[in-house]
Order: sequence, then structure tokens, then C-alpha cells
Amino acid sequence: MVYSPQVWEVYRHQVQSWAIQMNLSNDAFASIASQVTDLTELSEAHAYLIRILTYQQQPLLGYLRNDQLCLNDYGAIVADEWIRSAANRKGLELDRWTVLTNGIEGIVILKTSSFPISSQGMTGCGVSQKPWALSSFIASFKAAAAKRINLRRNQLGEPVWQRNYQEQRIPDETLLRIWRNRLSAMAG
Repeated sequence: MVYSPQVWEVYRHQVQSWAIQMNLSNDAFASIASQVTDLTELSEAHAYLIRILTYQQQPLLGYLRNDQLCLNDYGAIVADEWIRSAANRKGLELDRWTVLTNGIEGIVILKTSSFPISSQGMTGCGVSQKPWALSSFIASFKAAAAKRINLRRNQLGEPVWQRNYQEQRIPDETLLRIWRNRLSAMAG
């Protein structure tokens, strides 16, 4: 974990303004500030498990043969677009991932320290940036993959993906290791 003085300053000013609004004395403010033990958490990378499924969970991207996934052309397009969509995004990194017959599942790392700190207090510390950065990545991936798949199957405008996606924050290294192993096992 990396300590960021900029993030600490924003956090300290926010806690100080809360203390003033709540009419806390300097001793009470010092007590609150001393209870914060891990300020580096505001600037570290966060892992998210992402699951995106095809429209009506159709097995559109491949098939299973002898418990092995065989991707078709659409599955190869999805794999290609997954990599392309993440390639030019600052602060976003792909970890383990796999294409399924009916979607894609993977771990995405968001480096919140890569996002700019605003003067709006805690809103600029990267924590509030997660929905924008992650949802923007997912939206661009789904749009690009759907366009290429629909061009390939000559069905422009047809839905390829379910409307939403599933996202789960991975809170610690142990769970991250478990999900990495699971995704590696799924990939074969």
C-alpha cells in the first residue's frame, strides 16, 4: 500500500470540517483522527470481480466439449475487446479473466490513486471514482463487442449482453487469491 500525502490532506480537512460542524473540541478531533489507523486505504488499488452475461444467458460465445471450453468467433471477439477496452484506460488493469459460453468473468483492478483528487473533500479520493471508471469500462466493452458480434452475424442492433453486469469488490488478498485460482481453473 502506498501512502499519499495529497489524499491524507483531503481526508484530514474533511474530518476537521466535520469536527467543526459538530462543535467538537480540538481534543475530540484529535481522538477521531487518532482512531484512523490505515489512511493508505484511500489511495490503494481495489479489485473487483466482474461478471457480464449474454442476453438471456444464451451460449453465444462457445461450447463445452469434454469439459473444455471451445470458443467460437464470437467468443474470440469478446476476448479481444476485453483486452482492447482496458488497454488505454489509466488506473484500470485486467487481472485473471475467462470467457464463458454465456459471458465473461474476470478481475479488474482499479488503482484509485490514479484518479485526480478534487477539492470537494472525500468525493475526489478515488472511492467515488470507482463507479464512473468501472461502469465506463464495462459500457465501452459491451458496446464494442456487441457491434463486432452483430456485424459478424449480420444482425445489427440485436442485443448481445444483458442490460446490467455483476460487480463484487474483493476486499482482501485471501479472497483475491481464491478468485484468481477459481478463474484459472475455469479457463482450464
